[in-house]
Amino acid sequence: MPCARTKPRRECERSACAGCGRGRIARGEGFHGRGGMQGLKNVRRRRDDAMTRVDWAELERLLAAYYRGQGWTVEHCGTGSGGSRFDGGVDLKLRRQHDYVLVQCKHWNAKQVPHNAVHELLGIMVNEGATGAILISSGEFTRAAQDAADRQGHVRLIDGDALREMLGPIAEPPSAAARGAQRDAVRSLASNVGERMLSAAEDRIRGEASRAGKRVGSRMMSRAGNAALIWALSKIAMALLMFFSLWLGLRLVVGTMQSIATPAPKTTRSAVALPAPQPPPQGYVAQAAGMNDDRYAPRVETAPAPRALTAAEIREAQRRADEAIKVIEKTTPEM
Repeated sequence: MPCARTKPRRECERSACAGCGRGRIARGEGFHGRGGMQGLKNVRRRRDDAMTRVDWAELERLLAAYYRGQGWTVEHCGTGSGGSRFDGGVDLKLRRQHDYVLVQCKHWNAKQVPHNAVHELLGIMVNEGATGAILISSGEFTRAAQDAADRQGHVRLIDGDALREMLGPIAEPPSAAARGAQRDAVRSLASNVGERMLSAAEDRIRGEASRAGKRVGSRMMSRAGNAALIWALSKIAMALLMFFSLWLGLRLVVGTMQSIATPAPKTTRSAVALPAPQPPPQGYVAQAAGMNDDRYAPRVETAPAPRALTAAEIREAQRRADEAIKVIEKTTPEM
């Protein structure tokens, strides 16, 4: 955790928190302000190595990785895990079989951790129902803190020397300038990626819009072509109907005129063909001879001669032809 009051590191640096040992703490000023550090003792040996320059959140992550390597199931609930403001006084929760251990880390480099921190962790352990607790400091503990831990027997203390031996060599963290450059590079990369994604999205939208426009245009052209084809077919059908109607009308008129002008041909009824006579039986020859008279001669009937049409009949035929022409005009107005 960043300090005795679980304040985020950015506030510790601004307010010179005694927990992280930075800001005004390094100059011996007060705990969360001037005068508040009077009850805390300075460390006996001030360290200046990679551990002192590691961020408190990174230190929590290093400890979580270490305990996972030792076979513990680690729940990283400190403020360094997800940027939460408060951690409830517990940075790590370790579980293995029936053991449940709470870990609190104080990244103090200028002041010694007092016995109050031991008592606070012991109370949290009781409330959590844990089987043990570990209090870790990157610096030192006071004698009272060590006596309190030994007397209670449930809290284990790990000071800066034991912590460095436990974690081993730590890589030097980047300087403030390097971190600023890295942040700038990340921001620039994020900006470039965002611009590229936005540009790709715009291109995709434009492409889809263009394809949609082409599809709409092709459909409109297809519909227009179909309409033009239907219109042309309808005109052709109308022209054929007009031609057929005109042809029928002319044929009717010509036939009527021919029937008026041409006299009916003379027709004769042809004689009925009689079957060839068969020789009568021998016993009837005399009787048949007596029947040879005019009553049995074949008769030929002729049709009456055709008569000429009267003027009234000619006018009636002309009237019918005129009515046929009027019917054709009504059914085909284009004529």
